Amino acid sequence: MRERKAECCCGDMSITVRGEPERVIRCHCHYCQRRTGNVFQTSAWFFEDQIVSRTGEARIFNDSPGNPGVDYTFCARCGSTVYWPIKVFPGLYGVAVGCFADAEFPPPTLEVHTRHQHPWVQSLGLSESYEERPPPENMAPKRA
Repeated sequence: MRERKAECCCGDMSITVRGEPERVIRCHCHYCQRRTGNVFQTSAWFFEDQIVSRTGEARIFNDSPGNPGVDYTFCARCGSTVYWPIKVFPGLYGVAVGCFADAEFPPPTLEVHTRHQHPWVQSLGLSESYEERPPPENMAPKRA
């Protein structure tokens, strides 16, 4: 099974996962825009049993009005957000796709908060696309 390593900008913090992501999500909400400094964020969801290792000194940021209970885990040295537990679905972790630095990483299968999408950002034309946050049952992992 394929392993992938996501690292922060300075390389001090990483998470290595095994297998394919449960899903890959592109989010356009204002919070993700501000948190990443980009016009959207892309995350891959992995189950806890897919995590091979976590390294480095991490800090936690948990002040998201849109995602209460999300512990954004970032590098203590460079500040890059690398991963976070998805507490509404225990045992599931989000990993910042950009931290994999892998042009062959699977593309998003779900797009959320498209109401906040910048007009010059090309739509992905996904069948799973929501103007706001979808109800949890639409986000729930397929694997029990």
